Amino acid sequence: MKSLAVKLENWKSEIGNSLHIYDCGLSDYRQVLQQQHQLRDKRRRGEIPDTILIAEHPPVITLGARQSANKLLVSRDSLTQQDIDVVDIRRGGGATAHNPGQLVFYPILHLQELGLGISEYIRELEAIGSELLKELGVRSARRKGFPGLWAGTKKIASIGVRVSKFVTYHGMAINIENDLSIFDFLTPCGLDGVEMTSVLNETGKRYPMSHIRKKLTQLLINHFSASNEPRITSYRQRKLPPWLRRPLPAGESYNRTNSILSSLGLETICVNANCPNRGECWDRGTATVLILGNVCTRSCKFCSVATGKPNPPDPTEPARITEMAKQMGLKYLVITSVDRDDLSDGGAGHFRDCINKARAECPNIKFEILTPDFRNCQARAIAILREAIPFVFAHNVETVPSLYPTVRAGGNYQRSLNLLKMARESYDGIQTKSSIMLGLGETDDEVEQVLLDLRNVGCDRITIGQYLKPSKDSLEVVEYITPAKFDFWKQRAIGLGFSFCLSSPFARSSYFAEQE
Repeated sequence: MKSLAVKLENWKSEIGNSLHIYDCGLSDYRQVLQQQHQLRDKRRRGEIPDTILIAEHPPVITLGARQSANKLLVSRDSLTQQDIDVVDIRRGGGATAHNPGQLVFYPILHLQELGLGISEYIRELEAIGSELLKELGVRSARRKGFPGLWAGTKKIASIGVRVSKFVTYHGMAINIENDLSIFDFLTPCGLDGVEMTSVLNETGKRYPMSHIRKKLTQLLINHFSASNEPRITSYRQRKLPPWLRRPLPAGESYNRTNSILSSLGLETICVNANCPNRGECWDRGTATVLILGNVCTRSCKFCSVATGKPNPPDPTEPARITEMAKQMGLKYLVITSVDRDDLSDGGAGHFRDCINKARAECPNIKFEILTPDFRNCQARAIAILREAIPFVFAHNVETVPSLYPTVRAGGNYQRSLNLLKMARESYDGIQTKSSIMLGLGETDDEVEQVLLDLRNVGCDRITIGQYLKPSKDSLEVVEYITPAKFDFWKQRAIGLGFSFCLSSPFARSSYFAEQE
């Protein structure tokens, strides 16, 4: 959200009939709420024109100003354990929930300038929602005294607004294809017996969210833009800066690496995560092996690895990895995996088997493992992996803790730190390593704190790289960090006591790992 605040400083000369619409993508609720407050204040002072934010949110339950309508059916601690945030806010209405697949929009409008009263404004929101749902094949209706929209007896859209000195904030949430089970934790809007529904439930059809956002944008223009010529902005920076441009992969060594991996049926993180270094690394005859399949049990928005129900571990994989190491003449092998929360040991036993098999036939090879966080089985995983030492033990914290709900919703920052600490204290003579991405909206103070936290748990090595959007459904880049800033962070990390730091736009956890 940082770039949005910067852009607003240049809007003073553009006030008038224009309407600014920002597509926030999947964004943390608290961050969007803070941005609404800033925009509201600027709109009241006349510093910006009418503005609308469109967003999806990681799982969150919000509690409105009407306390009698805030009915949670489980404890807050229980929700926290399930990675569902709970936020007290001052909008109208009672408890409601947001999660991915639900489209939310937040108008920051000056009602007096639009010539609208509060009731008329709510009717406009309902009209926009009803028109959008109609285009998606759902007939909806209002209910007197209950803001929002209903598909038959089920509620499909909720409204909760607040107005301060004629300026609106908060807004409307429309269920498109979100997981409706989150509403089992509360009484929606404080209305006993209400059942929620969605476009997917009503029609059985899925629509690309980008397609729906475009339809919503046009409806917002029709209803709230006097000129019908708004400035529509997203956070996407389409043109890469020169330091992030690379040639397409090619060359004899690249083709040989590709041939070996394909013939052995091996997965790599290079391919599955669309790594920008694939051409360079494969041309050097190195690759990071992805074990335990290419389907992850989590859905982190910075990653392009597929999500779903994975297959059982393949018992032939250790032998195939060993054959790859032989054919490529590897001296250093990096092994990583998807998250396997379906396995009682998180996949630790398969890591061990791959290392031990390769080491038995290639005794001079060195290993680095880049592990998941072993949720619910860290002690067991650490004990199992002891049978495969020595290796460099790597686990990535990925980003700053405030961005976890948006970037890494299935992860937990403290859990990741605990794993690195446990490995450091459990294995004699090994090095531990982690990695963080920049460009997702973090602040310098937050990056500094992550470095300090990692050193406090004994982390020896750190990699700092630029986040680059790996697929069309992944998070947008908020900022491209300059090479000079990466040099600054390298010096800072070394000053804090890291034994090694790779900090550059293309740095990744396993990039040039063999040279550390």
